[in-house]
Amino acid sequence: MDQVSVAVVGAGIAGLTCARELARAEARVTVFERSRGLGGRLGTRRQGNFAFDHGAQFVTARSRPFVKYVEIAGRAGVVLPWRPRILEDDRAWDAPIEEWHVGAPGMSALVRPLARGLDVMMGVGVNELLQGQRGWEVQTDSGRAPRTFDAVAVAVPAPQALALLGPHGRTFRHIADVRMAPCWAAMVTFDAPVDVGAEVRRWTTGALSWAACDSSKPGRPVGPQAWTLHASVPWSREHLEADSQEVARLLLHEFGRSTGTPLPAPSHLAAHRWRHAYAEQALGLPCLVDEEIAAGACGDWCIAPRVEAAYESGRTLAHSLLSTVGLASPALLR
Repeated sequence: MDQVSVAVVGAGIAGLTCARELARAEARVTVFERSRGLGGRLGTRRQGNFAFDHGAQFVTARSRPFVKYVEIAGRAGVVLPWRPRILEDDRAWDAPIEEWHVGAPGMSALVRPLARGLDVMMGVGVNELLQGQRGWEVQTDSGRAPRTFDAVAVAVPAPQALALLGPHGRTFRHIADVRMAPCWAAMVTFDAPVDVGAEVRRWTTGALSWAACDSSKPGRPVGPQAWTLHASVPWSREHLEADSQEVARLLLHEFGRSTGTPLPAPSHLAAHRWRHAYAEQALGLPCLVDEEIAAGACGDWCIAPRVEAAYESGRTLAHSLLSTVGLASPALLR
């Protein structure tokens, strides 16, 4: 019997978790990733000796499988605890918080154990999925993939998942119910230390929602102080199509104003737009799968806007697809 083959679209934590579980069950897995780096919104942008976590800032672990994975990644040295000082709306954060974990030397490192040994095609975007007589065909930026697949797993933001899977049945039309929110992220470095009273500043109103000193995270390179600033959802929507350099300048100005701190001239300043940053309204299911056509979708947008939710969604989809194609699921982590 030929080895079961599965195409996974997206190399964020949902896609890589799904791919890893499928590979553990002896499926032949190919992961297609449009960008040049792993992790999706667990992204790390590097500029010289600087490292910016411009997407997800940290992870928490509650479920037993994800707790176990964080422990494994910790033993591998790619995940470390982070205990920053926190101010929210100029007041000390006095609520109990869960243990925060960060990737080292950047958040994208958190997915490295998942990707190890997988066939990941970087810089290859998937534009269309086609059902043929011999299975699923994958249309990429550079043409059709050279082989067909018995099943497909789509692990990209909800609007992109809908574009790929919407034409293939009613099951996936529910993706249209998901509402995603944008976020502009500014990345800035200062040659001189900047003290704004805490390593993390949070705001419940205004242009900024978050500011974090990436240099304070463990395992980061020594050098100029690096900060990541996240704009609020309303501000990001209002400036969604604005020029990225103008956005960076506006958010830097707002950082100084909101913290009441005179800021020195930055040595580096840039911005990145996350058009689909997280789910404001999630699907309410762990994943979507159509067993008749051996296709499914996963992501944090299925459950909740947390990294752990993406992990859970990818894992659930993998086990659903394994059942669909007649493979036994690997032993669950206990």
